[in-house]
Formats: sequence, C-alpha cells, structure tokens
Amino acid sequence: MIVKLKEFEVKIKDEFTWGDAQAIQKSLMAGAKFSAGASNQDIDFNGECVVESTYITIERAVKEIKEIKSGKILEFSREWLDNLTISEGNKIKDAVDSLSKKNED
Repeated sequence: MIVKLKEFEVKIKDEFTWGDAQAIQKSLMAGAKFSAGASNQDIDFNGECVVESTYITIERAVKEIKEIKSGKILEFSREWLDNLTISEGNKIKDAVDSLSKKNED
C-alpha cells in the first residue's frame, strides 16, 4: 500500500510478520503490571506504553519513505513521523491500523 502525503510517498507493508506482531505485543505488555493472584483491582497499566506501541507499530509497518520532489529514499525515524502535520500523521496511522485489522481476519 502507498500512502501519498504532500511531500512524501510512504510504502506500507501488505502484512505484518510474526516477529512484528511479537514486538508490538511486547511493547503493550511492558505497560501492564500484575500482582500474584491478581483480580481486576490488582492490575496497573502504564498508558505511555500505548503511545510507544503506536510508534513501534508504525515503524514496523513502513517499508519506504520517498521524498516526492527529489526522489530520495529516507530512512524511517520518529523525528520524521513527529514532524508530519497532524492530518498526515493520522493518514499514516489510519493506513497502519487498517493493516492491523487485516491481520486479525
């Protein structure tokens, strides 16, 4: 899948690998703290892990970033992602979320 932004064309994987799924799951589970014999009240979750998981998911999904003007291929970085406009960042996130849903089928 190719996501077209104002200055970039971003290639997204067609499907996550098993290793991708494990890395994403690991980042989410890092935020959960369970007590022995945990009941629902004994579970603590760090919300920062949800944000971290979003970054890891996008990082694992992006195959290539091409600058339209120069044709130059850029390496994915969080700085690149953070500097997109909100609408462009959400466009990437939506494409990656659709990929995640596809893998659930």
